[in-house]
Amino acid sequence: MSSSISRREFIGHSARAVAGSYFLAEGVNAVGAEQATTQAAEKLVWRNKQPTMAYQRLGRTNFMTSRLVFGAGGLYRGGGPLRLLEQAIEAGVNYIDTGRPYTGSEAAIAPVIKKSAGKIWITSKAGHIGWPDMQIKPGQDAEAARLYTDQLNESLKALGTDHIDCYMVQGVEHEWVVRMDSLYEAFQKARQAGKVSYFGLATHTNVEQVCLTAARSGRYDVIMPSIHPGSVAGLRPAIEAMRKAGIGLVNMKTGGAVRKNKQEFEKLYEGLFADQELSAYQRAQAYMLHRGRMDAFNSHMTNFTMLRENLAVPLVKLSQAELDQLESTVTAEAAGACHHCAACKGVCPVGLDPAAALRYYAYEQHYSSAEAEQALCRTALLGCMEACRQCGACGAICRAGIDLPSVVAHVRGRLV
Repeated sequence: MSSSISRREFIGHSARAVAGSYFLAEGVNAVGAEQATTQAAEKLVWRNKQPTMAYQRLGRTNFMTSRLVFGAGGLYRGGGPLRLLEQAIEAGVNYIDTGRPYTGSEAAIAPVIKKSAGKIWITSKAGHIGWPDMQIKPGQDAEAARLYTDQLNESLKALGTDHIDCYMVQGVEHEWVVRMDSLYEAFQKARQAGKVSYFGLATHTNVEQVCLTAARSGRYDVIMPSIHPGSVAGLRPAIEAMRKAGIGLVNMKTGGAVRKNKQEFEKLYEGLFADQELSAYQRAQAYMLHRGRMDAFNSHMTNFTMLRENLAVPLVKLSQAELDQLESTVTAEAAGACHHCAACKGVCPVGLDPAAALRYYAYEQHYSSAEAEQALCRTALLGCMEACRQCGACGAICRAGIDLPSVVAHVRGRLV
């Protein structure tokens, strides 16, 4: 397939991808009930509204986000063409996600950010307070604030802008980090200086408790949880708490391949999507938007095939009967995927983080062009993998039934 296509061909392909389906004429139609009651009296913030995209209010920010978020972590050092991001924006994508830990991503997309000023919402993230290599401990509040502030300034410089819409803390896994006053105070100072508007976090581990704590704090505007159809039921109380708190929700780590023989599930979808042919990945994302109560989904994109696949999802609308059928099958399809609960980390007698090993394994097995992400995971794992006793405790406690001892052994063989 050609690595570049014209705007007309691109938009045409996106339109054909949803032919025969129902359409969301406006993203407002998808807004949750708790938001709809106040929406008429509030001014919504629109950017880059296009007929080839559906939009949704991003919590209390009032920003109408495209339901597809462009994950720009792969656009670094030639890791993906900038034309990819440009075509996403032309198709109506208006939310771009990047971060300091994604080496070179911010600087790489800076030319497009400058050219698209006023059209897009930018989220970036500070690392090392959580993922990839947590550098703070309880009580090191001043250091956490310094890390947040320094990285925000670095992000502004790399992106070539004086303002970022939302600056998050990357990879939070501890409730005490969520509650840290110094972090919020650092954000408030930056907001007063006009550098940032909203505060957020992304979480890969201990997701339920991190999200519940964030909802109770009243401080967070946008949260990006690792979640998939198989973990939605367990996270439902946290999702509802965040929705009630007015937090904008963007799911990530949703569509990674889980089962080797995907064909066994294809028969379950015969006739479900009318004239459309949706992949397992598209089905999972459609479920998250319609039943998972997410405002948008974030996808790490490095090629035009991935972009086209993603653009087909936001405009899909399904009947209640179709959604019921989808729910019963897509959750089965997600069986065996990590729930990001951190239970495995808590039982390891030597303090190893099996979830980090699983993340490295996932990047290796299921993602294309993810060398930078693997390198970050490798940094977090080096020096501790050889301590594994192969006791099997992590596998015994895993809620998803993942053979974690085998995953750890595989990664250990790669790194030690």
